[in-house]
Amino acid sequence: MTVVLKDVRVFGRGGVEIIKGVSAEISGKALLVGPNGSGKTTLLRAVCGVVNYEGSITIDGREVRGLRNYLDLSCNLPETMTLGIRLMDKLRILEELKGVDVKLAIEMLREVDIREGDLSKRFHNLSAGQRVLFSTIMALASKPKYIFIDEPFENVDYAKRRIVIKWLREFGTAGLVVTHELDQLEQFGGYPLYLILSGKLFGPVGVEDFLDSSVVVGEDESAILTIDIEGKRYSLVKGVGAKKIRDLGEIDKLYLHVTE
Repeated sequence: MTVVLKDVRVFGRGGVEIIKGVSAEISGKALLVGPNGSGKTTLLRAVCGVVNYEGSITIDGREVRGLRNYLDLSCNLPETMTLGIRLMDKLRILEELKGVDVKLAIEMLREVDIREGDLSKRFHNLSAGQRVLFSTIMALASKPKYIFIDEPFENVDYAKRRIVIKWLREFGTAGLVVTHELDQLEQFGGYPLYLILSGKLFGPVGVEDFLDSSVVVGEDESAILTIDIEGKRYSLVKGVGAKKIRDLGEIDKLYLHVTE
């Protein structure tokens, strides 16, 4: 089960290039990490067929732009949520359209303290964290092969993050989990990690190697990853004296480091 990206480009308003010639072959589940504004969500939206793109994105050898009602693929993007209906109505619609297991979904919602009584609410009446949790559960409860999950930890408290991590490891056999939360990465040991900066994709590297590396200016022959960005080259190197990535606290600080 493979997702293949070849020279993928996405353009925004005014023809601004957001995703800049990205290529990768992703087998199994992987992490996509980058600071806010780096293009993470835009790339995920392209992979899910939500935005137009140039180049090629294939899933199981099928071009994404030609996929319709592909039940083996599921995502938690806002475009999948209808704001004006009750949550239970949304559940029933997704049961019909995507094969969501309603019983399983209700059990998962209960696990993160969204009760059956809350299902009479509309999506926009939930708290920010509840909206993230509900969207993630809807993406997973159809038991898809491919999961594409955007920022599943945002506005979610620590205890519930542990539950979400358990789900992300359990559901799906391939796909991408997008996050800018460094403190959650250790829970995905063994996963390949891709780094996105200014619309350019780097990797993969192992999660542990990424967290234990430091950024040095220039090219280093011992680098686990080399980054070319804005006309400059940087290397991620293990075992040097500088501060490790895991100690930065926020992925945005890595971006500031390589662009200063």
